[in-house]
Amino acid sequence: MKKIHEISVAELLKKLIRFPSMSTHERDLANWLEEQVSKTGLLEIERHEDNLMFHLGSGRPWLFLNSHSDVVPPSARHVGKPFEPVENDGRIYGRGSTDAKGSVSCMLMALLNLARTGYTPPGRVTLAVTVCEESAGENNGMFRLRQKIERPDAALIGEPTELHPCAAQKGLLILKLETEGEAGHAARVNGPNAIYGMAACLEKMRDIGFPETNPFIGATRITPTTIEGGTARNAHPDSCTVFVDIRTIPEVTNETIIERFLQDLGISISVFSDRFVSTSTDTGHPIARAAREVTGNPFFGSPTTSDWVFLADVPTIKIGPGNSSDSHTANESIAVSQLQEGVSAYEQIIRRYFELQT
Repeated sequence: MKKIHEISVAELLKKLIRFPSMSTHERDLANWLEEQVSKTGLLEIERHEDNLMFHLGSGRPWLFLNSHSDVVPPSARHVGKPFEPVENDGRIYGRGSTDAKGSVSCMLMALLNLARTGYTPPGRVTLAVTVCEESAGENNGMFRLRQKIERPDAALIGEPTELHPCAAQKGLLILKLETEGEAGHAARVNGPNAIYGMAACLEKMRDIGFPETNPFIGATRITPTTIEGGTARNAHPDSCTVFVDIRTIPEVTNETIIERFLQDLGISISVFSDRFVSTSTDTGHPIARAAREVTGNPFFGSPTTSDWVFLADVPTIKIGPGNSSDSHTANESIAVSQLQEGVSAYEQIIRRYFELQT
């Protein structure tokens, strides 16, 4: 039987797809990967729970690669069997093919190729394959790893970007707005109506904006997403709640946003979630330069979050094979050519990053 570094990246991806590794169910995949990489003897292996780290070299600078092993559940309309990969017309179909087992496959193959050819970085390069990116929460593998490891010097996050380097990513701040009214029978009560109160606040919220922009991800975006108020059709509502989805940029802090909401709306406001901070990397940093020079692709910004939020203090570029529009779809797939290009790109970015350090 061939060892893992002797198969193609397409075959490696197919093997990974066969594991139904939905969030919190990644152990079988982690066990298999650990065993297969161990058999090569090419990389040092470190394991924390079901999070794996594969190391090449030692010392500093430390380049940290990360992607995730979990996938979202299959769609009810999934085409074919989601965990039985199919290759057709130059594409591999299956859950996780794009998000993000394609990136995992390319990153691991790149590291194995470098080790197999005798490359020794003037520092250390690590691939962390982590769990629960799709479900986030306290089980998120990258979050948990950051409690255990030192700060890397630079990082690459493997997510589908068609191998374009992402230099900025919007954050997510979720606020909970609450208004109060007077409870009682709808035929009798003439006091404050919590729903009318919230309606007035939402009209004021239309005018809240921030002039600052980011060259890659634009301005702060504010969107009310859910509303709940009242308890019965004949009862005067004494409370109304709205959740607001705010996509943030590095130039406008969460504290600034919250202060503006409190000032302009004058109602009860609480933070439901502020964990997903916005991130950006100076395009002149060696990791950004390496990604740009190797791929020849321009920088861009992403409106969606990723595990980059847990490396917000580290110069990071998000880059990987596949198109994000295929993520989570019923017909999720990735081009084999993107996988092949991805392996080469990661290998060259690693080499170029260390060259730029000297």
